[in-house]
Amino acid sequence: MQVIRLLQTTLILLNRKKVTANELAERFQVTPRTVYRDIDALSLAGVPVYSIKGRNGGIFLDESFHVDNTLMEEEQDDLLLALHLLQSIGLADTEELMEKLGSVYDWSNWLSVDLSQEGSVHSETFAKLKHALFNEQEIQFTYYTEYGQTRLIRAAPKRILYKYQTWYLLAYHFSKDAWEVYPLRRVKQVVFGPRLVSPLPPEELDFPKITVKLRFSKRIAYKRYDEFSELVLVDNPDSSFETTMDFAIFDDLYRFLLPLGKNVQILEPQWVKEKVVAYTQSFLENQL
Repeated sequence: MQVIRLLQTTLILLNRKKVTANELAERFQVTPRTVYRDIDALSLAGVPVYSIKGRNGGIFLDESFHVDNTLMEEEQDDLLLALHLLQSIGLADTEELMEKLGSVYDWSNWLSVDLSQEGSVHSETFAKLKHALFNEQEIQFTYYTEYGQTRLIRAAPKRILYKYQTWYLLAYHFSKDAWEVYPLRRVKQVVFGPRLVSPLPPEELDFPKITVKLRFSKRIAYKRYDEFSELVLVDNPDSSFETTMDFAIFDDLYRFLLPLGKNVQILEPQWVKEKVVAYTQSFLENQL
């Protein structure tokens, strides 16, 4: 793909003073003529790249064109992390790009990302939604509600979002004539529909949110310094501490609370506390 080749060429020239057309041609498995066409494309895009023919010639950037090396070094690892995450959840196939950029930058193996469980849940849905979004198509899908009901929904997808530790689909629900946000783990059996022919109303984004006030035992005080470090914490005389947290759906709330056992207490709202108690009681009864 030419865009990737142009990006890699620019990165090579930033890291090396001069390269030959034959070196680039061999690296990219193209002809020298294609390399020179790439140089012309970069020049038209405003990159001050030049070529000199002859024994001591080559392709190089104007000396005044430079990127702060410190910034580049910091952003290289950020870029690698982003590419790994996109690959892991199945949102984009970035393996080839990572391999090509890796031939320019000496990325150490400091990072290992394995989201296979999450990816296996969402990868097929991600792929279909991406196809529908890029092709401006309607979709139909089965949606599983919190109460175990199933609904067949016809909608126009707008974007995929991540908030409150949950992936969402923002889509226009034709029957309701309204924008809806759907947790992706409940979106199944996506089927493509016809292309969208009329503009959609202005989007309205309203995330579901469960706000709870919690008290944590001093036995898990270590969490103050990792996952709770960004929260506003209130200390109690008995060394317990309290905070307010937001969750997207009850499934996420259950997954957070249950492993903490007796080290966490729901203070408010009362209706959330009652629902969590009912959930845990039904779980225990099912084990007897």
